[in-house]
Amino acid sequence: VVGCGGGDPATSTAASTSTASGLATTTTAAATTTTAGSLTGEELVWLEGIRKLHTKSDKILTDAPSNMTPSALGTLATKMRGCSRELARLGAPTARLQPVYKLAKNGCAQYDKAAKCFATAASIGIPFAGTSQERRLNQAIDCGFAAPGKGSLLLAEAEAKGFDIKQAAG
Repeated sequence: VVGCGGGDPATSTAASTSTASGLATTTTAAATTTTAGSLTGEELVWLEGIRKLHTKSDKILTDAPSNMTPSALGTLATKMRGCSRELARLGAPTARLQPVYKLAKNGCAQYDKAAKCFATAASIGIPFAGTSQERRLNQAIDCGFAAPGKGSLLLAEAEAKGFDIKQAAG
């Protein structure tokens, strides 16, 4: 069995297995892993995706309305969930970009937390002043605005780690 790896052992591997009787043979290609040399075009595109993800995620709060109606809170919740979806769309990174991915994933988890907080706030509606519902609403809104700051910091760290990896790779 022959694999199509272009002959470069640093970027592709293939493994062949056969049964004891030799009747069945399967070939499994390993994921592309580049650990040395300059970053590939795919890796550069993936890192650019992280930068765009960070910019887009930060813009959510920048563009948030000042009047926090239940509808506005629900919209914020939906937009905050977009970080994890966008990260998943970028696809799996190569082995050397895993540290960037881990930071970005943790950052998106903070945006997911904000989404839950905003969804909770939206579900409360408009409570009467001085009630326990108003306290719950304020706590949920505070949580919703605090979590993205942590998420943004982690996405910035992911970008910085990507820059460091790019510089080290030459």
